[in-house]
Amino acid sequence: MDHDNMTERKSSELTDESEEAVRKFFDCYSNGRPEDFDECVAPDYLDYGHTPPGIGPAGARDDYENAVRQSGGLITYTIDALIVDGDMVAVVWTGTLPSAAAIQGLSLYRATGGMLRSTRHALIGDLPV
Repeated sequence: MDHDNMTERKSSELTDESEEAVRKFFDCYSNGRPEDFDECVAPDYLDYGHTPPGIGPAGARDDYENAVRQSGGLITYTIDALIVDGDMVAVVWTGTLPSAAAIQGLSLYRATGGMLRSTRHALIGDLPV
């Protein structure tokens, strides 16, 4: 196998692992399974959507519990668009609150080795009242 084909295959494997980690993360949220964050969130993960940032799977679980508390129950998420470029994954998502109101956002994830390393978020539009 020549060098270009090996590089392409490694890039494809990285892309698959990165996408899989992000999809698993959304599944944990939507299915109420924060205990599974250990399967997709690295110990050195940083969530820059908070001050101070959430750190590791425990930080992800804290963020999950806070979101459930603020919304009054489970938020289900739909991935509307997903783009992978190496270890970076951009996701446009819609979250459906227990009240049936919807929120939309854009998240940028960095993933290596099948684990999320960091995330940054932005809401699209306003939060429902």
